[in-house]
Amino acid sequence: MNRYRSLFFIFIGSIAIVSGSFTAFAGAERRCQMCHDFTTGENKIGPSLKGIIGRKAGTYPGYEYTFTKYIKGEPWVWTEEKLRKWDNNSERAVREFTGNPEAKTKMPRQSFTGVVEDNIITYIKMTSQGGVVSAEAGAGVSCKMCHDFTTGKNKIGPSLKGILGRKAGTYPGFKYKFTKYIKGEPWVWTEEKMRKWDNNSEKAIKEFTGNPKARTLMPPQHRTGSSEDEIISFIKITSEGK
Repeated sequence: MNRYRSLFFIFIGSIAIVSGSFTAFAGAERRCQMCHDFTTGENKIGPSLKGIIGRKAGTYPGYEYTFTKYIKGEPWVWTEEKLRKWDNNSERAVREFTGNPEAKTKMPRQSFTGVVEDNIITYIKMTSQGGVVSAEAGAGVSCKMCHDFTTGKNKIGPSLKGILGRKAGTYPGFKYKFTKYIKGEPWVWTEEKMRKWDNNSEKAIKEFTGNPKARTLMPPQHRTGSSEDEIISFIKITSEGK
């Protein structure tokens, strides 16, 4: 398993408030939306988190909670403090909030702390207040797991800051796997080449180098349609320094 695949499910996100709404490099949403809705009110594997702050625990309509049978008296109200405890360790939190050492919840323990926890809580607070996720919301997260866009720092993959117009395999300080397959001048990253790479890096590296044996550390993503458009748009915006 290469370095990209081993960290495929790592959640790294950041959130910036912009003009009263917010742009999420949607790590928080992407990590949680596997089980929860934030905006429509629909229950999924877990209950909708739309408007959760200020809501009594275990009361969202249409969802069958595991922990409500352990509550004696009035349920607790979800506050930022309680969400942080829950997000850090739901198994421990449900016992504390119910006062019952036998209490259980269907939600597996996540153990989020630090920046990761801060981003999730911020996202929940924003959606609870009716925030809107921007068009590029998902793009940053998918790539930000392995790439930087703004500081120029190399991560698992090379920084993508200013990648459009740059010669392939030339970013300072990163050890590329594919450069040994390049004969002559490396290609220049254009939107067209980025789309091919983003859709299938294994196929693209063979085409760009002209070598059927060429390899790259990056696994094929197979992105198409709106998902691909969002990522390309995000890369173009960050390359232009916006």
